[in-house]
Amino acid sequence: MDHPASRYVDVNLVPWQERRPGVHWKVLWEEPGSERRAILMRYEPGATIPRHRHVGDEQIFVLEGSVSDDTGTCTAGNYARRPPGCVHTVVSKTGALVLAITTGPTEPV
Repeated sequence: MDHPASRYVDVNLVPWQERRPGVHWKVLWEEPGSERRAILMRYEPGATIPRHRHVGDEQIFVLEGSVSDDTGTCTAGNYARRPPGCVHTVVSKTGALVLAITTGPTEPV
């Protein structure tokens, strides 16, 4: 019987893509035909993602630095979840490296 296999990603081979000024992404995994993704995000100091609404979940784990939104700050080694419908602006005052797992798109507010 065939089973799905583990997928390994050499992150160094995935190019950074600037998604917004000062915010770069490496898409590590994406489910075809959906918005489910695993994304490595790098924020330059002072980078901001404008106010938006999450259509699906976003879960983040901060690897380095910190990111803040309307309700608080997530620092290195910590986790945050943005549920569907969450509306916020994200900023990283000092820069950050974040692993994000998403289940849906975002839309501007």
